[in-house]
Amino acid sequence: MGIPAEVQSRLGEAKALEGLSPEELAAVVKEYYQRWVATEDEKYDLEYSVKLRDLQIQELEMEVSDMRGKFIIPKLKKVHAFKLMGNEES
Repeated sequence: MGIPAEVQSRLGEAKALEGLSPEELAAVVKEYYQRWVATEDEKYDLEYSVKLRDLQIQELEMEVSDMRGKFIIPKLKKVHAFKLMGNEES
């Protein structure tokens, strides 16, 4: 089984570590670390947005379940008696 193409595109090609000097190895490790930090940042942002949407969905579900079986009386406008008489104004 190989690595899926989407994951491979995010990871990049594996670096050949054999025969590298300590400075070059440190640079490779630093690059991998920066990639890991960026991926963790993205993961955190996605998890936060999912939790926020789940909370919003839960609140809306609670509102809908509270409204079931209840009749909400609409607010009525006050109508003046003289307007009911056919707009007779003196």
